[in-house]
Amino acid sequence: MAGEVDGLWLEQYVEPQLLEDFRNYEDDFMGVLKRPNPAAIDKDGIRFNRLVNNIGFHVNKDSDFVPKAMAGKKTLVEYDKLDTEPTECTDAELRAMAFDKDAAIRVEHTNSWKIGVRNYVLHKLAPAANSTKMPVVRTTGENVDGRKRLTYDDLVNFYAKLQKLNLNDKDSWYMVLSDDHATDLIKDRASTNNNRDIVIDQKTGKLIRFYKIKFFENNDCPFYDATGNLKSLGSTPVATDQKASIFFYAPNTVYHIEGVDVLKTERKTDTRSKDPKNEMRLHSYGLCDKKQEHGFAAIISGNAA
Repeated sequence: MAGEVDGLWLEQYVEPQLLEDFRNYEDDFMGVLKRPNPAAIDKDGIRFNRLVNNIGFHVNKDSDFVPKAMAGKKTLVEYDKLDTEPTECTDAELRAMAFDKDAAIRVEHTNSWKIGVRNYVLHKLAPAANSTKMPVVRTTGENVDGRKRLTYDDLVNFYAKLQKLNLNDKDSWYMVLSDDHATDLIKDRASTNNNRDIVIDQKTGKLIRFYKIKFFENNDCPFYDATGNLKSLGSTPVATDQKASIFFYAPNTVYHIEGVDVLKTERKTDTRSKDPKNEMRLHSYGLCDKKQEHGFAAIISGNAA
């Protein structure tokens, strides 16, 4: 196949070959995140109230009861600004193109916005580091490409940690598997007798569930460093960083997009450029967050020895 060079063909008679962008757009896991109560939505963010449970329990109490007030906690989760970078397009380009470049740019901005929000949401759901209420564990399988595979035993041990979190709604256990971990489980399932515990859709090849955990899959998952700390969003991974699969308990999540604005300058108002140009980008406010630091977890590939 001939190599590509920068630029686009301008001659009108050339049929434009707009190559399909093979970036991963999967964001189906976002459909199970909890939306806020409309009454809680504020122009600056979302307001949350939480009662602090101080109710004791007694057996054969030998003194009178003394009632206690139940205190509350309130918080405002502020919006994050979610933007695409501006793209410019000149009048000269549009006159020569055999397709609507303006419309194509709008489509690509939408795609980039969706990818960016998906990555932002996954990062917000990921635990910052290992803790009792948000466990982060390492895989222990065979070495492959600088990491250790996820095994069935790893998944069972991880499941045991989730059981201890007392997450009552058993239909709200979700996990976004990284591409590495998804293939690890397929390989492990094929080579052992664990062929009933990990459910795979035979038509699509997607992993469906492991007992109460319902699976999603995504190629772009958060990275953790060698010490088990979550890498910052957008940072460049190094050799000892590993991709993670992220578990979340849906009732403890909140996700809301306040709105998306198309910001655009018009070519007809550009009085200075020899080839008048317009610029556009997408601008929005939204948030994804944990309602409480409980019920989130991650499996990180262990570093190969």
